Amino acid sequence: MNLPEAFTSYTQALLGSDRFATLADALTLPPPVSIRINPLKWQGRDIDAGWQPQRVAWCDEGYHLCQRPEFTFDPLWHSGTYYVQEAASMFVHHILRHFIHQPVLMLDLCAAPGGKSTAARSALPAGSMLICNDPVRTRAQILAENMLRYGHPDVMVTCNMPADLADSTLTFDVILADVPCSGEGMFRKDEVAVQEWSPQHVEQCRNLQREIVTQAWQRLKPGGLLIYSTCTINRQENEDNAEWICRTLGGTALDVPTQPEWGILGSMSDHWDGPSYRFMPGFTKSEGLFMTVIRKEDDQMPHSGKRPQKGKKDKERGKKKAQPHSEALRYLLTPDDFVAEECGDSTYAVARTWHDTWQQAATRLHILTGGVPLLVQRGRDTMPHPALPLSTAVREDNMPHVALDYAEAIRYLRREAPQLSPDTPKGWVTVTYDGEPLGLAKHLGQRTNNLYPQEWRIRTNHTPEHPCGLTCQRSDKEG
Repeated sequence: MNLPEAFTSYTQALLGSDRFATLADALTLPPPVSIRINPLKWQGRDIDAGWQPQRVAWCDEGYHLCQRPEFTFDPLWHSGTYYVQEAASMFVHHILRHFIHQPVLMLDLCAAPGGKSTAARSALPAGSMLICNDPVRTRAQILAENMLRYGHPDVMVTCNMPADLADSTLTFDVILADVPCSGEGMFRKDEVAVQEWSPQHVEQCRNLQREIVTQAWQRLKPGGLLIYSTCTINRQENEDNAEWICRTLGGTALDVPTQPEWGILGSMSDHWDGPSYRFMPGFTKSEGLFMTVIRKEDDQMPHSGKRPQKGKKDKERGKKKAQPHSEALRYLLTPDDFVAEECGDSTYAVARTWHDTWQQAATRLHILTGGVPLLVQRGRDTMPHPALPLSTAVREDNMPHVALDYAEAIRYLRREAPQLSPDTPKGWVTVTYDGEPLGLAKHLGQRTNNLYPQEWRIRTNHTPEHPCGLTCQRSDKEG
């Protein structure tokens, strides 16, 4: 790898000769591979020993693999049973498990493609709500896809600029700001980041990061937590910004417990010694990443999760407004815990405890998905939402399940017509692989309509010689 000369001289001065040599050697090696299981869908599975799985030290749901599987051809990846995530990014899971022990409202500000969002949702206490946002429409659509696959009912996905969120009435107990950066920590995975690097770009990123954090800070509750994160190495975008946040906005950096054997490095500032957590190739089995946790100054701690009580007028308005397609709540395990809400051409089930939050968001923000996807309007017809089977809040008996073998599962994921058994009931069916739902189909008797979302489909015609699977197939489930 041909590193920019200015980057080499600056980083060598920052790290010292020995540490820089370790980093430079690591950048010549292939990137490590890691995945994080989805505990809502993983039950009873084991990673095949051929992948030599090793636990990620700071995340009990993360595993390093000895090589990279063809994830595209593993139906369980498409089902949301696990997520392919860089190991350093899983540190957000460790942070949340340490600090958050009661329901909270959390914002992941720059969330696409969704790795940290799924890690955060897994770590948050039950009853919490996570709003994942990305300001770029194409990236936000990928984020929505990944969060729908993950299947947790208490997630919303929005597409807004940080300034739009600053103008909203929402306030958050936790905000994760994984801000746009110069990407030095991803050099061995992203050649474009190497080509685009310059001292001027670093300066531009630092200024943009301060602007974004300033806007987000307005929506953070007193006593709330800001998790500031970049995937870069330089001090300007990391310790200098963390020090600026604490001094200018009013915050205190908090200690996060770590172990020396994890290889995480601390602050490299010569004027600020606040707790900082640096992951770097050659020191940790990961790409480069910086994180720090800052509490907004105030005596208050994040709230208990109790939602504000509605006033009399609000209750009256609620009585008058009929809920759209509320009969579709029958798909859910606990329908009384949810309220049906329309969003674009879709209907979602939103947890009653977070209904006020949904309504606040709907007045100011662009919501892409939220809660459990129930229905979608197609012309004059209303049909079950294609992502309905992927939610962990739905009843298994809401429609017939049809198990597919590996070859048929790949055909389905390519959006080809699956070949179902002649005795398959007519109507809507959930197709599964190894016990996990993949999506919807409509069986018409002589043929079957594949309802897998067009934009999610496998786009290559290549088929592996052997079934590609990360896990040992379970003997207690169909498939």
